Amino acid sequence: MKTIEIQANRRNDAELGKTGSKAIRKSDTVPCVVYFNSVATPVKISTKDIKRILNTPETYLINLNIDGQIAQVVTKHADFHPVTDKVLHVEFIQVSNDRKVEVSLPVKLTGNAVGVTKGGKLMLKLRKIKVKGFVDKLPSEVEVNISSLDLGGTILIKDVVFDEIEVTSPPTSAVASVEIPRSLRSAMKGK
Repeated sequence: MKTIEIQANRRNDAELGKTGSKAIRKSDTVPCVVYFNSVATPVKISTKDIKRILNTPETYLINLNIDGQIAQVVTKHADFHPVTDKVLHVEFIQVSNDRKVEVSLPVKLTGNAVGVTKGGKLMLKLRKIKVKGFVDKLPSEVEVNISSLDLGGTILIKDVVFDEIEVTSPPTSAVASVEIPRSLRSAMKGK
């Protein structure tokens, strides 16, 4: 997995709760929580740093510098404002090399689909796949070879081989397909 370092500060008692969170957001920072086992540590992170993590298809292992202490975390969940799409709150999980963690990894299609050379249209159906594994064994992305994908064909999650990671997304979810365009479909009927 790709690694990134971000600064964070612990929130004091006045910055907790609804009123404190609103004050934090007004100062161009985002209220966040870091979970480790059953302990929750409330922190605040600059909006700019949060956008570096969330506004990308990448999944990062984050070295979170909380007032001088480094904690390795992954993003668990983010809440956004329903109208403005502004980040309201982010939850992180602290990871260790001896425990498995569940993350969503981006899908990267490799190869040239046979169906595309015949006039079909390649459709990426799933941008990220949920996987579970040890942090040091997780790849930066999941590569899916589409070379054998023909017209009207679909690759499902269960068709993809994964090394040292466990897939938690539904196995019957479609990853990619080659759709037959209407013009090609009518030409095929005419034969």
